Amino acid sequence: MIKTILAATALTVAAAAPAIAAEDGSFNHKGVAYNYTTEDKAGEKIVRGTAYAGKVPFELHIKKKSVTGTFNNKPVEFRLADVQKLGIATN
Repeated sequence: MIKTILAATALTVAAAAPAIAAEDGSFNHKGVAYNYTTEDKAGEKIVRGTAYAGKVPFELHIKKKSVTGTFNNKPVEFRLADVQKLGIATN
């Protein structure tokens, strides 16, 4: 479940505005509010934010084919292609 949520987060942010260097945003997924900021750095998009009313931090590093980072201070890693299987637009 966490993988699915993070995948949705990663793709929502990646598809949002590739031309903007830094961006703030938020969205709701299954009743949970996610707030985040993004920045482009060294060829990857970095997403930092919180979930569950600011109690759960996350940081994602979105690359061309993979997403790595942490959610609730635990490491996460998955292929960007796994997210495409969920039917979420990646471009």
